[in-house]
Amino acid sequence: MISFSFEPRAEDVFWSCGVRPEHPDRPEHPELTGADFSMDFFKADLRLVVHGVDLGLRTPGLPVVDFALMLEYARRELETRSDIAVETSVTQHVFSFSREAEAVTLTTNYAPAVARLTWPELRQLTERAKAEAYRLITTAHPQLRDDVWLRETVGTLSAV
Repeated sequence: MISFSFEPRAEDVFWSCGVRPEHPDRPEHPELTGADFSMDFFKADLRLVVHGVDLGLRTPGLPVVDFALMLEYARRELETRSDIAVETSVTQHVFSFSREAEAVTLTTNYAPAVARLTWPELRQLTERAKAEAYRLITTAHPQLRDDVWLRETVGTLSAV
């Protein structure tokens, strides 16, 4: 069983529905960009337990979009490669994946644990991460459902 969730960081004011979803330092172009979503805003702690192996991550905040896109990149690369190490953009935590015929081994640079999951479980985890990132952001700011970059990059049919 895989247990996964994002726990939004209380100190990230962008989770507050009272804060406008705009970049405060760019009055000439206040709309959020892909880089804003991936690097700066909507930070959370990660709760991830893979078949009893705890790979949870409490940080100063990992942008939920960054983690979701990191997983998506790793999954896509594993379709043609047997090993890949990917790094989160902001916190520089490394997730290493090794694919065999039916299983994927997952290790990190912040926990000594080794987790194993099936290829379909990795696909499902990737889709859950993207859907949850989209759901959390658009629940806090429903108007962001209209953000083309967020919808096309992270949003999924099940999240809309």
